[in-house]
Amino acid sequence: MRKPLRTRRGFSLVEIITALVILSILGVAMTKVLLSQTRTYQYDTGGRRSRTAARSAMNILITDLRMTQDNGGVQYVDATDHRRIDVRVPIGFGVVCTTSGSSLIMALAPVDSFQYSSMRFGGYAVRDATTGIYSYVAGGSISSADPNQCHGSPKIYADTVTMGGRQGKVVQVTGTVPAGTVAGSMAMIWQTVRYQFDTSKVYAKRAGLYRIVTGSASADTNELIAPFSWTARFKYYTTMNPKDTAKATSPADLNTIRGVQVYLAAEAGDTVPGRTGPKKSPLTTAVFFKNTRIQ
Repeated sequence: MRKPLRTRRGFSLVEIITALVILSILGVAMTKVLLSQTRTYQYDTGGRRSRTAARSAMNILITDLRMTQDNGGVQYVDATDHRRIDVRVPIGFGVVCTTSGSSLIMALAPVDSFQYSSMRFGGYAVRDATTGIYSYVAGGSISSADPNQCHGSPKIYADTVTMGGRQGKVVQVTGTVPAGTVAGSMAMIWQTVRYQFDTSKVYAKRAGLYRIVTGSASADTNELIAPFSWTARFKYYTTMNPKDTAKATSPADLNTIRGVQVYLAAEAGDTVPGRTGPKKSPLTTAVFFKNTRIQ
């Protein structure tokens, strides 16, 4: 005789509901953990991006600003918002070979070929041997010249120097020659570079750092890096502040500026959910002019 099968007991409705509630609680907790970790990662990534923007801007600014002459090198500053500075940046240095009333021949030491070919010629400057101050001549033009005009009398061979595979050249620049210029005077050619914090073309309502190279005929405008907050600005080191204290107000005489302090208020491009604003990585750097006169 077959024994009857024992009836198996299943889960009750209460047990099923209890299990689902527990699983839901665990699921919600895991979701919150994942969201928190994701947002933390996004926030940290935003921090890295904003720090990269600040450091990249600093490296670019230093390249131009440190080459500026401490007398005559600063052409313009924004005295209201302190978000713009125009400087005359040397492209090449050389020696005067011959002069006339409206032009001079110069033997240039080796210059980076890309930098030379891409420059916007702003003018030339001649250095006073006594004071060490450059006299700037704006405008005019630059063109190749016959090397024999430098290799005659006096014999000036700055263009024959080779450095890093690059060789110098002899050029003619036009413009009223400064008084006292003679063969053998130190000289340079330069371009005007404007650094400005202005409205970003990429990030609405935020600032971008622009590098604008101007010349006698055209301008090259580029938004280098963004975004920045509108607190980004320049301060100024002057000969009137011997303790290296940067002043927020621009001096009346731009020739007293010997360096600038730049506040790079860099930000991340987006705002992580749960945060009130983008990650900020402000960086402050000081740049003192290296091309200084004899004291």
